[in-house]
Amino acid sequence: MTSERTDEDDLRTATQQAVDATATAYTEDASIDLEDTLRREMAQRGMALDDDSWVREVVRAIRSGHHLSFEPVPADEEPTTPGSLGGDNGGA
Repeated sequence: MTSERTDEDDLRTATQQAVDATATAYTEDASIDLEDTLRREMAQRGMALDDDSWVREVVRAIRSGHHLSFEPVPADEEPTTPGSLGGDNGGA
């Protein structure tokens, strides 16, 4: 089985890197402007954010200490459990 990267995979990977960098910066200095930091990290990876609600949701999750996962799931690792969202969806 071959695994070809898609543009969506690249966007997910870049998003993950930007969110991880933002979360790390927040861990090191909780006084930073998270929205500005996230937008800057995304811009450094060639992505502009025009969805303010998405930014607020991500920032809220970072402040809450939740890990956000945007990485693509390889096809051979797709969840098969009924109702599964895949990734870290908070399930036990």
